[in-house]
Amino acid sequence: WGSMAGRCAVCDASGGKQCSGCQQVSYCGRDHQRQHWKAGHREQCRCFKISSNAILGRHLTATRPIRRGELIFNDSPLLLGPKIASIPVCLGCHRNLPPLMNSHLQVDFYHCRHCSWPLCGPSCETATSHKDECPLLARSSKSIGSRLQFCFSDPTRKESVYCAVVPLRALLLKRSNPERFRDGFLTLESHLETRIKTPLYAALRSNLVPFVRDILGMGGEVTERELLEIAAILDTNCYDVRLPELDVKVRALYELGAMMSHHCRPNTKHYFDERLRLVVVATVDIPKDAVISISYTQPLLSTIQRRYAIQQSKCFECCCDRCRDPTELGTYLGSIVCPSCRKAKVVAFDPLDLRSDWQCESRKCSFRESAVDAVRRNELRQAEIMAVARTVSPRDQYERFLVTHQLESSKEELGLLHPWNSNVLQVKYALTQLYRGAATEPQPEAHLRRQVELCRDLLEVADRLEPGFSPFRGKLLVALRDALL
Repeated sequence: WGSMAGRCAVCDASGGKQCSGCQQVSYCGRDHQRQHWKAGHREQCRCFKISSNAILGRHLTATRPIRRGELIFNDSPLLLGPKIASIPVCLGCHRNLPPLMNSHLQVDFYHCRHCSWPLCGPSCETATSHKDECPLLARSSKSIGSRLQFCFSDPTRKESVYCAVVPLRALLLKRSNPERFRDGFLTLESHLETRIKTPLYAALRSNLVPFVRDILGMGGEVTERELLEIAAILDTNCYDVRLPELDVKVRALYELGAMMSHHCRPNTKHYFDERLRLVVVATVDIPKDAVISISYTQPLLSTIQRRYAIQQSKCFECCCDRCRDPTELGTYLGSIVCPSCRKAKVVAFDPLDLRSDWQCESRKCSFRESAVDAVRRNELRQAEIMAVARTVSPRDQYERFLVTHQLESSKEELGLLHPWNSNVLQVKYALTQLYRGAATEPQPEAHLRRQVELCRDLLEVADRLEPGFSPFRGKLLVALRDALL
């Protein structure tokens, strides 16, 4: 039982006590609580509600204090299917497809006997996700062979024809459950006015639209604009679902998941279970009425990198606490050591303006540079890191990168990366994975000490950027444990 509050949800008597689960309804006693639970409160009792404001739009807020580690919700996908460009996947179970040897001793996939699209086998022909679309996809059977040009020597090659599958499933939702399509799916943000100007949507106009309207014969059900709106809603709200143990890599739309607000210092983490449900868990204690947030980006990216990535993928500009802070919560991830005074750090004058000048924090130093120069310098370091990542044995070269760019040097471009610069931290994190990956063999004590040093350094950063039960901290703690055992 919760505290004293309002009127009983069953009989309207005063002096009831709040439901401890959601703190949104009250009861005069246990009998009416049980009665209301069976009458439908079971499905409505949860620790959050859908709120709305001018800045965030619709979002989730806590209706009571939520404890760190507490399950907030799990959400089954409203729509699920291949990504816009995908390697061969089964339209029934969504697993990656293994090539088979056909009767002509040629490498091929099993093809649905009705629509000719590749599947795992006969059992997936009647799978729930495929049975309704199959008659429509059968209309494409004559052209699908020429459209799906699988390269069996390159299993990573992606096919763009899969871009039609999830939009088609959205249209089938419209047929089977028009109210849910109208009141649920269509109410989600699309940012179509922004997306329609991009090369991707020019390609969708040329490929997706004629495929659905002409080849599948659905021109009478959906206009070009409506189809692009559906594609934009999917691009804005879908999650990438990756389950390596099940060999699954698809995208999915979750109604509650789509309501979650982004924050670069989130208070939740999420994962996908074996039923492909979205599971959201609190990583820190969340007070009542606080926004429940998720992160669309990686914690070790600088503000410029994070905001650019979000703008490109989700079509909005993040203005969270971390993005507004020139020091990035005291980590200075996007900063370098001042090339002039070699003591203070260089920060953006206005972190929310990508064109803002950068300046030395020291009042005694007059160093200032344009955003273009700051970005160019960072891109050079990123290019170095990417070049190292492509080498056969990157560990020693990563260590050399750290030594080179953190030396006290008079050369202009050396010695400018402080220990928590984003490039340095990305290299350090890569090293923790490389040292841990070599742990199957006996490691020199120096390597183990180095692993411990790296993990402890990164954990300090994690405590500021993604504290609590975050995946980032979890991976570091596992790597630290392995080095200490």
